[in-house]
Amino acid sequence: MRFAHFASFLGDMEKSILQKILKNPAFGLIPLFVFSFLIGWTDMYVSHLIAFSLSVAGFLLVKRHSRLLYDISMVTFLLSFPLIVLLGSKIDSTGIFVAVEVIFVLSLIVLRLSRSKIILRLARNDNPSARNYLNESFRVAFLSQYGLSIHLLIVLALFLFSVDGLSLIEIPIVKITAQLILLGIMCLESLRLNIFDNKLKHEDWLPVVNEKGDITGKIAKSVTKDLKNKFMHPVVRVALIFDGKIYLTKRKNNRILDPGKLDYPFEKYMNFDDDLDRAVHDAIASETKNDEIPLRFLLKYVFENATTKRLIFLYVSEIETEDMFNSLQLQDGKLWTKAQIEDNLGNNLFCECFEMEYEYLKNTVLLFCKRKRTGSLA
Repeated sequence: MRFAHFASFLGDMEKSILQKILKNPAFGLIPLFVFSFLIGWTDMYVSHLIAFSLSVAGFLLVKRHSRLLYDISMVTFLLSFPLIVLLGSKIDSTGIFVAVEVIFVLSLIVLRLSRSKIILRLARNDNPSARNYLNESFRVAFLSQYGLSIHLLIVLALFLFSVDGLSLIEIPIVKITAQLILLGIMCLESLRLNIFDNKLKHEDWLPVVNEKGDITGKIAKSVTKDLKNKFMHPVVRVALIFDGKIYLTKRKNNRILDPGKLDYPFEKYMNFDDDLDRAVHDAIASETKNDEIPLRFLLKYVFENATTKRLIFLYVSEIETEDMFNSLQLQDGKLWTKAQIEDNLGNNLFCECFEMEYEYLKNTVLLFCKRKRTGSLA
């Protein structure tokens, strides 16, 4: 039994390591990195074939949004093979490596010039995850281009200013510095992705929905915040009413929409694994110790401005007794009468959502409360 658990643990660990390798775009530099070692130790055709095979393996195994550098590596070794055949007998291993490196850098430059077309073709379905992986691949590709271009400039300087007949191909540091650059990029990207993965473990994931409320995907809250109103997410809101008045408080400063303006105390994004009932009660529980209050669903509507796009589910909680209202222990807010609210509408005091919802509340819930208090209900 212990052996089975240990084997399962090893299997999960191997799977995790493999997943990290496959999603790290910087590992597309491995074929060139391996080639830089093999070209000095084995036959040039064998080293070229091994590097090309590693590129093909990445092309077949890695998702297309993360494999740009594998694609570039494969193209590089395809183009460089005729060059090796022609020059292999005339220059040594370092010279061959520099020739391959030049082709690799030129391919990266072409990739950069084609960025907009590639993004349009590979991420045209507006999949945020695909776009994120693709942007990460381009970031690593540009970093590789800059690093290797600087390396080639240094190599050129060594060649131009060499003394006593020192040949470029006789300088071992040429390959060593390139190896350090490639290794540094791979290590930095691995560290960056590891930090990012740890951050995602504590990330809130929001469902992407359409106007009917059907879930079409999910995205991290921190990501969609920067994308503003590109995707629509479900939000629950609860209007708290007591004695015919609406309780309003200042929205927290970390709110995406209208921070600091007056609004209901209860609002929450639905998480990807939430249902409406759970989301509503979580919104209430986060602000008060008593979440056992009456709730009634009022309406669903789409809200959109330049900052955010939401599918809002509006609930109302009508508190009947003063004891229940006091048990909520709400702070920093107050009950607003109909007259007080209407005197301040349009004065940039209230949350934009609240001002849209107020007319509906006034003509339904508040009107019913008024008739109930005056005994005019039929």
